This record gives sequence, structure tokens and C-alpha cells, in this order.
Amino acid sequence: MSYLYETHFHTSEVSPCGNVTAADGVRLYRNAGYDGILVTDHFSTDYLKKDYKGESWKDKIDYYLNGYRTAKLYESANFTVMLGIELRLPENANDYVILGVDENLLYENEWFTELSLKQFRKFALEHELTIIQAHPFRKNMTVCQPNLLDGMEVFNGNRRHDSSNEIALAWAKRFGLLPSSGSDFHETEDLARGGIYLEERVSTSKELRKAFLSGRYTLKNSV
Repeated sequence: MSYLYETHFHTSEVSPCGNVTAADGVRLYRNAGYDGILVTDHFSTDYLKKDYKGESWKDKIDYYLNGYRTAKLYESANFTVMLGIELRLPENANDYVILGVDENLLYENEWFTELSLKQFRKFALEHELTIIQAHPFRKNMTVCQPNLLDGMEVFNGNRRHDSSNEIALAWAKRFGLLPSSGSDFHETEDLARGGIYLEERVSTSKELRKAFLSGRYTLKNSV
């Protein structure tokens, strides 16, 4: 038996480009047969300063967690809502899906969004986080040193972008990066296009991270 989880999911409550509420997103994914979602709203210095309400870091994180916390209200015994982030650092336009996040990490580490990827890699190792580069060969993305990543999104299901998934898959294979698949859910047309099948249920981002690093999973969709 396998269990299906979405790894790249945005809410309209937090991500300015998201057009589906957290409640509707959970309903849609449950009806599509998934066992859970990782909420990965956009997280960067620009978003924190311009879009996320409040002056203090706590206020900004309270605002950021609104999408995840709303989705969590609709969790059930057979459907799990987990916390992730889609991180962007100031050195380029790259995005990274981060596994292993919890609320305390966000509250206790102010402005880690201002690190370079090399610096964030050290931070990630210290805090047991996993870095997956999202849509790495989409237009305007920058190629990273493979040793700064754990995984690569080799299938991105967003229909409004050409993510060059074939190149991402070849790159991940060449450098031994763990492959990931995500719908990059912003609109209803993105629903259930990606995800990963696990051998057991998971209930937290840390458990999802552990399962991902084990390599014992399969992709819902690939090139």
C-alpha cells in the first residue's frame, strides 16, 4: 500500500499568486485521493517586507502561517496538512521547497531569508532541513552547485510555465540529487498533477523529510 502527498501547494491567504483558499485546496486534494499536503507558501525577504502584515518578526510569521493554519483546521484522520516553505534568497530568483520546517523554527530565526544559498546550506544542516530546488530550469532560474542541494523538483505541474522538467530530471540523475514531483498548486487547473507516493503515512514535515531522504518513494508524475 502507498500514500500520496502533495509537496508544492500554495494558499490564496498568503501567496499573492495563489488563487485557491486553503479550505478549498484541502477539499480538492482530499477528493482527488491524496493522503496529505505540504503547504509551501512563498517565503522571502521581499514578501515579508511588502506583503506580510505587521511590523515585528512575530507579526510577520503569524501572517505567513495563516494559510497553513487554516488548512490545518480541515485535517482529518486520513488527510494530513504539513508545514513547508518555498524559500527565495536574495542572490537570485531561485525557489527552494524546504522540508523539516516547524513553527518554532520560523519564529526563532529572524531574517534567515537574507542568507546566501551557501550560508543557508549550513543553516539547513544545523536545523535538519532538506533543500529541494523547485522548477530549477524554468526561465530566469540559476544553476546551483549540486552539493548545496539535497533534491531537485524533476516534475513541476504548473501549466502556466515551461519548467523544462526533462532537463531537471537529467541534471538530478547526473549529480545524484533526490528527485521530487510537485503540482505547484496555485489554480484549480494545477490540481493533483504531481506528488510523491510513500510506503507509510507521515504527519509532520520532519517525518516527510525523513521519508524523502530514505529514497523509498515514487513520483506521481515524471518526464
